[in-house]
Amino acid sequence: MTRLALVVVLVAACGGGGGSSDVPAIDAPAGPKCTGAVFDVCTANAECMSNNCHLFRMAGFSVCTAACTPGDNTTCPVDSTGVNGFCNNMGICKPAAPNDCSP
Repeated sequence: MTRLALVVVLVAACGGGGGSSDVPAIDAPAGPKCTGAVFDVCTANAECMSNNCHLFRMAGFSVCTAACTPGDNTTCPVDSTGVNGFCNNMGICKPAAPNDCSP
């Protein structure tokens, strides 16, 4: 009987009732806020100073981007890796990775 009471107390204390837990979620520290600069993370054109938010589906990210001369990477801004972004055949600059910021 004592063991059963102990189990009931432990289950109740650990939230084992299958309902919602009263334990608050721990938020990760927020990085710097995106400002809409080229290569900042975005979800809509209005979030970008260039008014051009582009989803690079194969890379798995969406960033503010700029127009460039196809095939000429020097017409793209420098990305977070320290080199110019890649200017694709559509004349859109693509970074190696998005800027380290949160939308």
